[in-house]
Amino acid sequence: MPPSPTPFPNTRWTLLEKLRNGSDDDAHSALETLCGAYWLPLYAVARFEHMSEQDAQDAVQGFFLTLLRRETFAKADAAQGRLRSLLLTAFNNYRHSEWRKTQRHKRGQGTEHLPLHDLGDAEHRLSRDFEAPGLSVETIYAREWARAVLDRSLTALRHFYEERGQAERFALLAGPLMQEDDAARLAELARGAGMKPDALRTALHRMRGQYRAHIERELAATLDTNDPAVIQREVMELFQAFD
Repeated sequence: MPPSPTPFPNTRWTLLEKLRNGSDDDAHSALETLCGAYWLPLYAVARFEHMSEQDAQDAVQGFFLTLLRRETFAKADAAQGRLRSLLLTAFNNYRHSEWRKTQRHKRGQGTEHLPLHDLGDAEHRLSRDFEAPGLSVETIYAREWARAVLDRSLTALRHFYEERGQAERFALLAGPLMQEDDAARLAELARGAGMKPDALRTALHRMRGQYRAHIERELAATLDTNDPAVIQREVMELFQAFD
């Protein structure tokens, strides 16, 4: 992969610029993109730092509302680091200062609210992750960011197949999509679906390519760029989060 001409490409900061100086519509659109990418990662950080489920939800929601009200990152620039890292630092600062102040008021009184994510599966997953020895908050954050990207991409892929009347094809191939190929297992899947093994492998190969394309689209939306070099670096970092 060719090196980036600068450590922190400007394209990574376009969403932040929209939050700071864009129209209200631009700011809401940028916030929606950032929420989709970072709501669960920041929630995981709060839970890793021993906040209760409700307090973690309140803290993440409050943090994003400061972004919408343009109270955060007013003077941030690319020289301070990558946006993903800056968000984590800003969230930790918010938790330790501004969020504590808000708790002096009755919860929910006179405040705006953002839609909450379904946290049932996330809580179950996090409870397992937190038991692993030696995990850092940065690792948890990166891992949840990667999972959020993969989950949104898989949802988009499922909709792609459903819109084409191929929901059964998606259900058949979704299982082995992210697994190492096992000839015996794929042959068994093919028999059950009434397909030849070569046809199933071809369909699986095609779906993997489509899945990667959806992952790249998700990353492009978060970065607000179509620069292939930037996107490919993010893809590499995404899978490295699970090492």
